[in-house]
Amino acid sequence: MTEKLGALSLLQVRAIMKNTFKEAIRSRIFYILMAFAVTMLGFAVVLSFLTLGSQKRVILDLGLAGISFFSVMTSIFVGIGLIYLEVEKKTIYNVLPKPMPRSNFIIGRYFGLMAVLGTNLLAMLAILSVLLAVFKGFTMAVFQAGLFIYMELAIITAIAIFFSSVASPVLSAICTVSFYIIGHTSSTFPDILVPLLRSPFQKKIATWFFHLLPDLNILNTSNLITYDIPIAEGFTLRALLYTGVFVSLLLLAACLCFRKRDLV
Repeated sequence: MTEKLGALSLLQVRAIMKNTFKEAIRSRIFYILMAFAVTMLGFAVVLSFLTLGSQKRVILDLGLAGISFFSVMTSIFVGIGLIYLEVEKKTIYNVLPKPMPRSNFIIGRYFGLMAVLGTNLLAMLAILSVLLAVFKGFTMAVFQAGLFIYMELAIITAIAIFFSSVASPVLSAICTVSFYIIGHTSSTFPDILVPLLRSPFQKKIATWFFHLLPDLNILNTSNLITYDIPIAEGFTLRALLYTGVFVSLLLLAACLCFRKRDLV
């Protein structure tokens, strides 16, 4: 009986995942951001001719930065509407009345969007690789950087899904963008904030608060790849564990909140 329920849940998640993939691929936002990302890659090539130094390094640096930024924007602006729009348009009632836990709906939506982002990321990495090959600067490390970008996308998508399950698209966008900004600036808090505090107790609280904040900078390896600096042994595994824990906690919170949400 347990095996049958498990198999049914897997089929439900897979069906929602496929439907989410199709919806996201048709989204205008997806194509607009994809176009901007490709334009950014072209701009990197043009700028490389105007910059002193290695052309391939400029293309690689700007290319990875552009891919990361536009992938995150796609994650946020597609992710925040996945659940809210279903509720707003009442189309969610075609799914939930069936014998399916709400958590399966959340998980299916998440992995469907991650499949879209993965496809998008691979396409842009392929374009960047071709550009680098033209300038004889291609390196397989491009795809290693892509792995870390995908980890960041996994966390950002999870937080977008979480806020989408409890708030409106505008509030979800504000909260998710704030999360992204904090994630890339929290590593500077101890150096800026803690020295300003006089009390040892306050410093201890501030330090603990810092450890609770997300640190997305640990997933930023673009500079290492650009300047051909090897990534420390075991760092990739730690990054995967960090991402897995964060995503699991965020999806669990999203499932619990959506389960208690009144959809009437």
